[in-house]
Amino acid sequence: MQKIYASTQALRFRWINAQCFEFVMPNGKTLLTDPYFDDPDRFQAGKGMSLMDFSVEDIEAADYVFVNHTHGDHIKNLQQVYDRFHPIVICHSAVAMEIARTHDIALTSIYPVDFNGKYYFDGFMLQTYHGTHHASGATYGALGGRENELDAMGSIFNVNFILHTPEGMRIAFVGGNDDGMTERFREIRPNLLIRNKMGSSRDFERVAERFADIFVRSNTQLLIPMHCETWVNERPDFLNEVIGDMNRIMEEKHLIGRVSLLERTRWYGLNLTITEL
Repeated sequence: MQKIYASTQALRFRWINAQCFEFVMPNGKTLLTDPYFDDPDRFQAGKGMSLMDFSVEDIEAADYVFVNHTHGDHIKNLQQVYDRFHPIVICHSAVAMEIARTHDIALTSIYPVDFNGKYYFDGFMLQTYHGTHHASGATYGALGGRENELDAMGSIFNVNFILHTPEGMRIAFVGGNDDGMTERFREIRPNLLIRNKMGSSRDFERVAERFADIFVRSNTQLLIPMHCETWVNERPDFLNEVIGDMNRIMEEKHLIGRVSLLERTRWYGLNLTITEL
């Protein structure tokens, strides 16, 4: 067994589903992202997007909720999370009033943010960046218009962020397209990049190569793919092959970065450790 001489934990975290992560800071405050985990209809339809045996009761805590964008597979369980924990809901300013109109959330519990800002919370700081959704071709009318405003807004307003801990750890959270994030990473150098896949779950062409290209250029040490639950459920062999190919590409380029797929709902720690070689 490898001997550990010293280790410090920057935070605890777990991937729950889709873009839903639970981050626990060293001071105990919890940030939950894009609450979507309990959607039996989509699971039963064979789309592989929902968890079967996970509900809001399985969330440990939520002092803050961050909404990357407002499609259903990012906010379906927002009301349940709010009703149980009464968190501060962090979202883009353009969608804040529509969230207020459609959800029973205290107005003072909604925290609007904009692109290219720094926002300070208890136990962490968020830097926010402009994001765009993968192309879908859906129009306002096709998405239901005024009757389904949040779903339409989800295709327009996307917010990426870098989470900074007081201990100096930097965790990047990127959904959708790149939008210049890779170039920003050259300077910021996140310790961990949590990244949505390159496109649709039905797109199987050169996935490892396209994903690895962003990783190679981002100066990031660790990468965790997210919103690939359909592959986890329906094509696990393909997903494992993608992860293996990405790590092979990194090794061939003599880069230290490595990719790991998390098991959904299992807790992990992001640590700085000194070990015996």
